[in-house]
Amino acid sequence: MPLFNTPAVIIRSMDFSESDKLVTFFTQKCGKIKGIAKGAKRSKKRFSGTLELFSLVNLQFFEKSTSDLTRIDHCDLIKAFSEIRRDIKKVGYASYFMELIDEIVGEKEKNSELFEPLVTLLSVLNGNKKFSEGIVRIFEIRFLSILGYQPNLNSCTLCRNVFQNEAQVWFSPSQGGAICHKCSPGLTDVYSVSRGTLKILNRGREISLDKIDRLAFSQQALSESKEILSKFIRFHLNKDLKSLRFMDKMKKSVFKR
Repeated sequence: MPLFNTPAVIIRSMDFSESDKLVTFFTQKCGKIKGIAKGAKRSKKRFSGTLELFSLVNLQFFEKSTSDLTRIDHCDLIKAFSEIRRDIKKVGYASYFMELIDEIVGEKEKNSELFEPLVTLLSVLNGNKKFSEGIVRIFEIRFLSILGYQPNLNSCTLCRNVFQNEAQVWFSPSQGGAICHKCSPGLTDVYSVSRGTLKILNRGREISLDKIDRLAFSQQALSESKEILSKFIRFHLNKDLKSLRFMDKMKKSVFKR
């Protein structure tokens, strides 16, 4: 069995038996992998404190030809992102993105381009600065674009006319993006969106990761972008994400503090 070594983020971790854990990683070199960490609940030498959700680790694993599950040999902790786990709001945001990756990315599909934004997201969440809804939208649009689900925001998805002076356009998840007023009649899944919202989302997927806090979302842009991206994601997954339901449930209490 070949031994692999790669940086990885833990996107799921659960008990598998009395002593083992079933862990899903998003790795820099090998994409998403799922494996068994034998004795992880008892071993203080090989896995102590390294299999916590959201942690960035250096992972060593063996691929087994007889199983889709890998054998996790060893983990070295690079960064725990422990501040995330101390704030239920941040746990909700981080869990959402972990679930999004877990649902969209196939097993062992390499996607090294996604790894840096994922680590940056966790670093921003782990920081002391307030994590805004605008930054959530920025990472949503970036993740979708990298994963091959980039919505069209610059022109009408149907007639291909580039938007010029339109103050109001539409967004259709089933059509893959923005729709002009002339093409919107007859479509059943269109949502009103301003040009300003489309522009800031476009800017969000292009701006350097170290400058994302410079983008200021208006309340209208926050509301519209949340609606169209959540509808877009649900259309492609054909289901609601559990983490989104959790955040909606907490919104009236913890999320308003």
